[in-house]
Amino acid sequence: MEKALFHRLWMELDFDDHPYPGSHSPMPQGELKMTTHEGAITIGDDRITFRLGKGEDGEDSIHRWTSEPTKMNDGPERMGEHRWSLSPKDFGLTLSAFIAVKIGPPEASRGTSILNERMLLGELRNALAPHLKSWTWHLEVDNKTDRFGWYVRAPEEWDSLFTIFVGLGWNPEYPENKRGFLLFERAPPGELDRPDEEEANRLDSLRTVALCNDQRGALTKMTNEPEWAHVSTPHHIEDLPGDVQLWPPSMGRWPLLVARQEEITTSLETAAWAATIVESLEPAISTLSAKIEKLNWK
Repeated sequence: MEKALFHRLWMELDFDDHPYPGSHSPMPQGELKMTTHEGAITIGDDRITFRLGKGEDGEDSIHRWTSEPTKMNDGPERMGEHRWSLSPKDFGLTLSAFIAVKIGPPEASRGTSILNERMLLGELRNALAPHLKSWTWHLEVDNKTDRFGWYVRAPEEWDSLFTIFVGLGWNPEYPENKRGFLLFERAPPGELDRPDEEEANRLDSLRTVALCNDQRGALTKMTNEPEWAHVSTPHHIEDLPGDVQLWPPSMGRWPLLVARQEEITTSLETAAWAATIVESLEPAISTLSAKIEKLNWK
């Protein structure tokens, strides 16, 4: 159960806050240590320490244990007390029972409820996880002004930085107009967040060329225009729900596909919409595990 708890808390950590050096993997690195205090658990590996519950004692990432998911602060502080609390609903029956035995019941919730947001996150994960086996899930609620949701990263063994963002997006000037939002993206050549990403970035550059190839590219097969990637403007995909665009690499942006719902819907409907988009990407996703060393289109 300790590994399951660590894994779940790691999912709450913003992808950009993963300690360096160190793996992005949710599996503990080195020795996993857990201690209990009055009303709190401290758990950590060689990279990071988490605290779940009351108080703080120098832990890297602190998560409050409340009866309902609650907004604890306005963010976007990097690390420290997490912006959103965790409730039994977020852990499931088995893990929440384990936590309750260790530190007692959750505190009464005080503050703004984020139950609807947490429900949406759960629906999205339930809908997309069957299509993204072994991909890792990372919460995004702090450092973007126009979205919240999940960043879902390709399996570490693929040596790839390809990522899917799925959640809600909005114009920062009109934050009440939140709609389903999905990105299929990678880092353009040479754009690295960490020095250890250089090889994955190189491989992804080759994968991107393959995905956009005029004849065989999996993204090209989503269109009726073989030369869509030759023009530095978005290319609309008409037969998918919502506003779905392919962005050619020549635009110099991170996404290769950008999808937005055209209207506000329920969390279940948003999750179903996102699953439809990911299903359309499955031929492209299926190519990413290959470590291409050169391209030959004879």
